[in-house]
Amino acid sequence: MKRAVKLYVITILLFALIFVAANITFGITVRSSERNSYALMNRVFSEFEDKTFLADAAIPVDVYNEIIDEIWYDHISDYETEYGSSALPSKVYFLPAESDSSVGLLNRDSENEKLWTLQRYGRIEGFMVFEYNGSRYGDLWLAMNISFMAVFFLLMGICTYIACYVLEPFNTLSSYPEKLSKNQLTEKIPETKNRYFGRFTWGINMLNDRLVSDRNRINELSRDHLTMLTTIAHGIKTPVSNIKLYSEAIETGMYQPDGKVNQSDAEVAAKISKNADDITAIVKELIDKASGGVVAFEPNISTFYLSELTDFLNEEYNNRLDVLKIPHTFTIESNAMISSDKDGICRVLSQLMENAIKYGDGKGISVNIRRGEEGYYFSVKNKGKVLDEKELPYIFNSFWRGSNSEGVPGSGIGLFECYEIVRRLSGDIYARSDLSGTEMEFEVYLP
Repeated sequence: MKRAVKLYVITILLFALIFVAANITFGITVRSSERNSYALMNRVFSEFEDKTFLADAAIPVDVYNEIIDEIWYDHISDYETEYGSSALPSKVYFLPAESDSSVGLLNRDSENEKLWTLQRYGRIEGFMVFEYNGSRYGDLWLAMNISFMAVFFLLMGICTYIACYVLEPFNTLSSYPEKLSKNQLTEKIPETKNRYFGRFTWGINMLNDRLVSDRNRINELSRDHLTMLTTIAHGIKTPVSNIKLYSEAIETGMYQPDGKVNQSDAEVAAKISKNADDITAIVKELIDKASGGVVAFEPNISTFYLSELTDFLNEEYNNRLDVLKIPHTFTIESNAMISSDKDGICRVLSQLMENAIKYGDGKGISVNIRRGEEGYYFSVKNKGKVLDEKELPYIFNSFWRGSNSEGVPGSGIGLFECYEIVRRLSGDIYARSDLSGTEMEFEVYLP
């Protein structure tokens, strides 16, 4: 919307500037032409007066017109060169006056005829008439401004078209690549007949499908890898534990006939015991790294308002939940400012919302965001079948799936990812079910 407003403002300002400049230039041109016209008329009339002044007292009208022909029509090309074609009248002639006339100069700017009064011997002989075609500049000015208005409305139409069919769709689509890179895209872009972005929409949706498929494949491989590693680790831990027990027994002299410690054997047993501890530590480190490596997340701390999280939820899930006809509420108790990783929190909320949609019964989902005395709390509740209390301690383990996951696609990595992200943000995440067994709640705490 901001881009469209900016486009309108720039277009209007540019058009207004051109409109004002054109009218100013037109006015200057008109005034210059008017000055040339009056200078021309003054020159012609002065010559006309000089020639008639020397003539006899009574001059016939035909003689006056012959004088005009000599002064004007025989020198039109010279006048055009000197004053410009726009200053030239279309016709010049003499108009005699009545003997009792007391008419003076009748010039008015709005008239097409300019009359110059000829007086001889104290009486008005007549008028020298300079006749111009049409209103000269009035019609041209009107036509120019009508053209400007037509161009203005045409530009507004073009801007409206660009805003509706280019900028608005682009503004909607511009956030999708970023969401894809951050694993925040929860649904496909709606298909439209927009010829400018139809192929782009199709490509983004294909890319989303490919990323989801690859991510699921990676999760499966990671699960297999972790399972294999865990099996090997547990297979190693048992003999290593036995080796450690035997080394401790040798170190205490348990296998000596007299029960006394053999110093050299004890030293070797101590070294064996230390190596067994090293192997155990390495195995534990391998398991921890294999589990933690499944989640790719590095905190990027910034400051933002809690309302930005509800804006994210509204944008991502309002339409989708309305289509699914799932009642939902996204509430915030106070629009406090938080210093944390916004993208990380959005990933957690997205995963909890996805689980609420998949495992809920569609009777209701609610999200509450609030600030407590010691930190911030993000609660996601959904109606539906809840997990047994015995399963809750394992719910955040990697690749673990509960008893309510039968027939529901998933890899068991989502809640583990939430746990890892929250842990790396120095927070904690809890899962609980209500006493009636109809509602599941996940609550995230960040200090």
